[in-house]
Amino acid sequence: MARPRSRTQTQDEELFDKFEKYINDTTLPIIAEFAYMNDIDRNYLYDNAMFSTLLKKCIAKKEANLEKGALTGKLNPSMAIFSLKQLGWRDKKEEEVQNPSINITFAKASETDEEND
Repeated sequence: MARPRSRTQTQDEELFDKFEKYINDTTLPIIAEFAYMNDIDRNYLYDNAMFSTLLKKCIAKKEANLEKGALTGKLNPSMAIFSLKQLGWRDKKEEEVQNPSINITFAKASETDEEND
């Protein structure tokens, strides 16, 4: 496995500026695409605290535009759902308990019930 190359503070600052510009200029920003375009591993962005705010901004913009695109019919709904699930969305049905004060009482079986078993 190749050793990751070292980056200087100046290189990270330049990468920060490029990432910010990419997010602002791209309708659906994709972290993997940005990393590929800049010849870095995307985990470098996740592992470096300097990029945490931009990562959140990128994900929020992507999420909003995926949802909007799917709702307006501009994006394929299946692909939008797939991408949103990768961002943590779920489509599980959740049921709310309407009467949480239900009491269940178990009675001891009578001797005749026990004889029938």
